[in-house]
Amino acid sequence: MRSYVVYDIMKTQITFAKIPGTKFEPAFEFIQQIGREAKTDPGMSQLFALIIRGMKFLQTYGLQEAFKQYFVTDLEDGRPYTIRIAKQLKGHVPLLEFRINLRPVGAFRVFFFEYDFKDRQILVFANGMLKQSTDDPAFEAMASQVDVMYANFLKQPEQYINLEGEGLV
Repeated sequence: MRSYVVYDIMKTQITFAKIPGTKFEPAFEFIQQIGREAKTDPGMSQLFALIIRGMKFLQTYGLQEAFKQYFVTDLEDGRPYTIRIAKQLKGHVPLLEFRINLRPVGAFRVFFFEYDFKDRQILVFANGMLKQSTDDPAFEAMASQVDVMYANFLKQPEQYINLEGEGLV
């Protein structure tokens, strides 16, 4: 399990959900795939850099501040880049999305949700995709899958994340 911890009023941690009974973490694997493609594709390299910087932003400021502040950085060519890095997912509350838009590469999305555990806010990154259009049927299908995951997670969170792992106890 990979985790990132933010110390604020409440400790915030980003962790990656696994598929129960496996070690497969879909969101982490998706980000790793982009990292592998980044070695040979300049567009994916820029996207991967923005994802890593965006996660550090979320780690540094926490979710509530990410709703209020814009993520601001520079692209490799020096142009400014600004986006609201996290937002609520319409039609799928309480799911959230971690967002990076980069033309012409696409709209990177990771579905996630909050879970409070022992005075810690855990942001559980569940799954992700790269959208090519606003109305992408695959996006809605994945959101529905994560809705089901979230309902099952609430019944048995330990099936998805390590609640006794580093930084949680």
